[in-house]
Amino acid sequence: MKRVFVVLFSLISLAVCGSVFFGNIHAHTSYSDGRGTPDQAFRHSRDSGAVDIQAITEHCHDLVYPLPDGSMKLDVVRNLAREYTREGKFIAISGYEWTLTSRGHITIYNTEKFLDRSRSDLLDIYAWIVEKKATAQFCHPGRTYGDFFDFLYFPEVDLYINTIEVGNGAGKSNNVIKPEYLERYQRALNRGWHVGASANQDNHYENWATANDARTAFVIDELTTEKVYEALKTRNIYASEDRNAFISFSTGRAKMGDILYDLPAATLSIEYSDPGEPVASAWLYSNEGSTALEVEGDSWTVEVDVENPLSYNWYFVKIDQKDGNEIVSSPIWFQSSSERYLLNARSIDARPVFGLPFEIAFDLINARRNEESLTLTIMGEKGPVLEREYILPAMSCVEIKETLDCTSQDLVFYVNGEHAFGLKINFTRFVAHLDTSHENYYVSELKYLTELLSDLGGDVRPVIGELTESTLNSGQLLILPLPDQDTFMKDFMAISEKQITFIKNYVKSGGLLIVVLARKAITHDSLSTYERLFEELSWGVSLEDGGLSFEGPSEGIVHRESGGLVLKWNQATGKEPPDEEIVRFMKSRLKID
Repeated sequence: MKRVFVVLFSLISLAVCGSVFFGNIHAHTSYSDGRGTPDQAFRHSRDSGAVDIQAITEHCHDLVYPLPDGSMKLDVVRNLAREYTREGKFIAISGYEWTLTSRGHITIYNTEKFLDRSRSDLLDIYAWIVEKKATAQFCHPGRTYGDFFDFLYFPEVDLYINTIEVGNGAGKSNNVIKPEYLERYQRALNRGWHVGASANQDNHYENWATANDARTAFVIDELTTEKVYEALKTRNIYASEDRNAFISFSTGRAKMGDILYDLPAATLSIEYSDPGEPVASAWLYSNEGSTALEVEGDSWTVEVDVENPLSYNWYFVKIDQKDGNEIVSSPIWFQSSSERYLLNARSIDARPVFGLPFEIAFDLINARRNEESLTLTIMGEKGPVLEREYILPAMSCVEIKETLDCTSQDLVFYVNGEHAFGLKINFTRFVAHLDTSHENYYVSELKYLTELLSDLGGDVRPVIGELTESTLNSGQLLILPLPDQDTFMKDFMAISEKQITFIKNYVKSGGLLIVVLARKAITHDSLSTYERLFEELSWGVSLEDGGLSFEGPSEGIVHRESGGLVLKWNQATGKEPPDEEIVRFMKSRLKID
């Protein structure tokens, strides 16, 4: 499976991958929300010798304001980039950053015009990028600034957004490659985007390219403006927290960033060289997971044989140095030349109930310039569970939802006969909702009860917010603890007449209701609403001692036919565990053998 051997810096790698030059392609000055001027920024990064390539990417909403002399800021940056560029020595790049927090930030390079965020949303800037055939980059994706609608995929836009920041930061620490960025990187790849990995400083002070050692490495054979843009477009780059670490990731004559077609198997070659900087670990990531590489030292090569069973496969490398610096390569893709793919398959309910119909969703992609027919077959352990034909417009990605009625845990998706995706369904025997919406947030206190239900094969889900009829009906069991007497929000303790009605209907339709008595005697009049519920259920139960006890069947099984169970607080918390009769009753109501 895997061949490992240590070598010195390889001339073969140079032939395949070219030289490596380092850049910082995300930075700001006082033309937006930073300090200094673009002239100072280009001069500082050039004269420091820290990088070979420097971009200035001012925020778009600041570019609308002209300079005191009437000049437009983007025009000045473009002119300065041309002035500071010396082919073979230093490349200066102009660009701008489109920002709309919650949607995402995108840096766009070498365009004469810009699009202001006040006149655009995410889909507008996507259309603008396509119209201008611009080169663009996803910036610092995550919770803070946005992740582009969870990287909703557009095949046409994918041709122009070629880069994603897995590292971003201008602090003194080199630690700019964050787990959140790395996770979003993989998410983008899994949604279909073809993006290479970059690490940039996003400077806002007079420390352009010198804030730390974060770099975007360009794998090119000569330092020219043309080659720099070509590397961005073809993703022949990698992200590094080390200022001069060399890595090569290749197969045959292809290198990181390349897309290869119709290769069911390949040998991946990973090379690392950084004298005096040994590695702590190295990993090969793919759409199937990650694998540790057996390497050590400050100069080595490892080869890994891989199989590419799906119509869309990707791999990239992550290397951790012993000093803590991280390096992340761009991917190599292995795809079907059919250009018709199925990605992002998932069960709508993460844990559907075994034996009941459940809904799945997936993305169908037609990356061709013509309308295409896609025939989908989903296979289970015992044969086909779904066969459908879809007509997709040219260059489109369409989310499809289908309902399956099967008990197969392993589903295999085929598109026009090609193996496209595998999905494992994590069934549960039943869903139990734990109400926390009536000042009864007892998730930790009722751990004994919820673990008991989990041991029976159930999935316990706290109800956050309002208890609704649709939420209730999506499960087979409702745990309803009486409210907390000591809450400050007394008005939220009561259950409404509407809720009483749909809980009653739920129980009559076969749902199991477990009422947990009070932890402390309730003096608030909201307790009467729970009495009303018992009356509507005709259980013959009345609450006593402020909800600490009840009058009715002593064992707590108040109505075998209609699914009623009342547990004292000590029973539900495990201090006085319920007897076997109660457990047998629950299993019977939930149809558990």
